[in-house]
Amino acid sequence: MSKYVDIAQQLIAMIEAGEYRSWGVLEGELYLTRLFSASRVTIRKALSLLKDKGYIHSRQGSGYYVNPPEFYKEQHLTTLSDRYANKNLSSIVLAFDIVEGSDEMRRMFHLFEGQKLYHFRRIRLVDDIPVALEETWMPVSLFEDFNESDLYGSVMKYIENRNYVISHDFKKIQAVQLNSEAARHLRKEEHSLSLQIIHKVYLLKSVLAQYTIETQADNQLSALSIR
Repeated sequence: MSKYVDIAQQLIAMIEAGEYRSWGVLEGELYLTRLFSASRVTIRKALSLLKDKGYIHSRQGSGYYVNPPEFYKEQHLTTLSDRYANKNLSSIVLAFDIVEGSDEMRRMFHLFEGQKLYHFRRIRLVDDIPVALEETWMPVSLFEDFNESDLYGSVMKYIENRNYVISHDFKKIQAVQLNSEAARHLRKEEHSLSLQIIHKVYLLKSVLAQYTIETQADNQLSALSIR
C-alpha cells in the first residue's frame, strides 16, 4: 500500500471516530508531515484523496476543514443495510428464480450461451414499514452458492464475504408513478410519485455483479454541495 493511502486511511479513521469535529480545522501540512514522518508531497496526495472521498474541503488561504458525516456518507456505496444499521431492517421475498435473462440482460452481463441469472424481488422494511421494493438480477456464474435465504440479509455483504471487491455503483435516479402492485407493497396510493434508483454494481475490472431496480416509498432526494 502506498504511504499516502495509509496516511489517508488513518486520517479517515480519526475523522469517523470524532477526533476531528465537523467543520473544524484540520492541522496544516507542516504539522502532518511531522506527525506521519512523511514528505509534503505525500501529505498533499493523502489530503487530495480525503477531498475526493468527501471527508474534507479546502478554503483558499485558510486551510483544510472537516466535513460533517452526511458529506462523505453520501459519496459512499451504501446499501439499505448500511443506512438502517441501527434499526430493525427486514425483508419479504416475493420471488426467487434462476432465469435465462432477456437479450438486453445477456448483453449487459456479457453472458455466454447457457449462462443464467438469479432474479429476485423483495420488499425491504424498517420497523415493519416498507421503504423499498427491489428487483435484482445477478449472474449465477459468479455466485454459485447464492440462495433465497441470503435475501433476508444484506446481498452486498454476501458478495463481499465471497472475497469480491466491489468497485463502484452506477446509479440512475428518476421519478416514477407507482403501479397498483408497487403501491400495494409500499402502502402508497396508486399513481403516486416515487423515487426509482437503478443500480449497476461493479466488481474490479468493470465486472457487472448486480443490476437492481429499487423503487422507494419516499419521493424526496436530498443533495449536498460545498463551495
